[in-house]
Amino acid sequence: MHFIFDIDGTISFKGQPVSETILDCLQELQSSRHVIGFASARPCRDMLPVLDSRFHQNLLIGANGAMTHFGGEPVAVNPIPEALAREIIGILDSYHASYLIDDEWNYAYNCGEDHPFLMNVDALQLARRVELTDLKHVVKLLVLSCDHFEELAKTMEGLNVTIHYHSSEGILDITNQGVNKMAAIRSYGIAPRQFTCFGNDMNDIPMFQEAGTAVAIGSFAGLTPFATHRLETVDQDIEHRIVDMLKDLASKSEEVLLSR
Repeated sequence: MHFIFDIDGTISFKGQPVSETILDCLQELQSSRHVIGFASARPCRDMLPVLDSRFHQNLLIGANGAMTHFGGEPVAVNPIPEALAREIIGILDSYHASYLIDDEWNYAYNCGEDHPFLMNVDALQLARRVELTDLKHVVKLLVLSCDHFEELAKTMEGLNVTIHYHSSEGILDITNQGVNKMAAIRSYGIAPRQFTCFGNDMNDIPMFQEAGTAVAIGSFAGLTPFATHRLETVDQDIEHRIVDMLKDLASKSEEVLLSR
């Protein structure tokens, strides 16, 4: 079975690395020939610090599907077209927005060095902060703050882009039109209904809609109609309940295979 995991708020909590409890379970599944992949709003570069090095070569779908890595190498990228990217940056500047832009590996930002979000950026110092003009592509753009945030969001909705609003962090996440986690999963060669996914937020809806099994972590109402299983209470016991769920799902999938 293919298992695809969102990271933040799903198997990683309060910005901390994924725990050994969950990582050891994933390793057991992988040793039993299940395929483990991760799909996150983070760019692939920033997925690495919260995953054990055992999983750095696995399928990594980053930037909500705008980039895909496997075997430690990029295999796909879907950037915002250059002219549209310039238009977006112009609009953001007119709203006095603070923003962070990721290209395929490096990044640029116009906020202060003390902005708290920067703690999540390139923690392993694998990339470089560059000037806007030195970005190879604009793969993902995060609006961290701005004047008239709701007005800006409506303006962005009129452009050919995909927008996710991360309510827990109060940021807008902008990628190319048609970018989502499921599109990246499909492009990688994993068919609908042939995978199990875990997620917790609106950017997980596309893969929940097409998963064979979908496990919602937490209480985001948008996932409820598409979830086959729910672990709604995120407390000190959530990691053990996730592990129990994983073992149960893996066992059932192995029973199905043996019955064929």
